[in-house]
Amino acid sequence: MTGTPRPPSFLASLSPGDAALRPAPFAASAPGAARPRPLPAISRDPPPPTRPTPEELAAARTEAMQKVAHAVEVLRLQAERLAEQARADALEIGFRVARRVLEAELSTSPDALFALVRSALKRTGESRTISVRVSPQDARTLAPALGNGALGVASASVVVVPDASLAPGDCLVETDFGKIDGRLDTRLSELHRAAESAAEEGIA
Repeated sequence: MTGTPRPPSFLASLSPGDAALRPAPFAASAPGAARPRPLPAISRDPPPPTRPTPEELAAARTEAMQKVAHAVEVLRLQAERLAEQARADALEIGFRVARRVLEAELSTSPDALFALVRSALKRTGESRTISVRVSPQDARTLAPALGNGALGVASASVVVVPDASLAPGDCLVETDFGKIDGRLDTRLSELHRAAESAAEEGIA
């Protein structure tokens, strides 16, 4: 038997104000209506790893080679700086030792003083008048040698002048053509520069 279904008898006794207590009518799906699609199942397995492309592999190799080349260049520069610093330190120590030895020779024997003064006088050229300024201590040592040619200058008039501003072993030579700086600091600085230039040329 077909027709509109009748509500249960107990619902008929409800007053209109009790409509909220009435159950909502059941909405049946119409014949042929699409059913809701089920939710996709959640997979707990991680996705398979993707393999890099040849282009990505080539880019990674290029970047790695660039990093290696940069590291090698940094190491080379550091090695050069260390070698240069070691060379400079060795020269500095060597010249300090040489100065100590020379100062010791000057304090014990006049031969070292004569050698230093003669080397400065060799640069006077054809000057006829020569003034040798030395420390007062060295002036007393050199004065007796002026008449016997121990300074190696026979054709010029040589005068020894005491100068308290000079240290033992220093000498300033004044000639007709100019001045010659024969101080120990100046000589050692010239030798130091010459040694550095020779070392740099040897490395190049």
